[in-house]
Amino acid sequence: MSAAAIIFAVVGGSIHLVMGFFVAFSGLLAPPWAVAILVAMWLGLAVWWLRGWRRGPHITMGLPLLMVVFWFATLTFGDLVLGWTA
Repeated sequence: MSAAAIIFAVVGGSIHLVMGFFVAFSGLLAPPWAVAILVAMWLGLAVWWLRGWRRGPHITMGLPLLMVVFWFATLTFGDLVLGWTA
């Protein structure tokens, strides 16, 4: 495995961990059932990262982006359609 591949994997995993902070504190904006869905999504992507970083380390850079999009879409939908307020 090349040094660049290892860097991609480490950076992707680090960004995903930072995203976990935002997911954990989503309870300030969303009800508990929605936070449970966000945490499940985050954990699922973390497992995907752990299982796939050796086979395809470049995909690990996209996992945090996928989580950001899912997190933002969930909170935006909840605010606009379901009436969630902070």
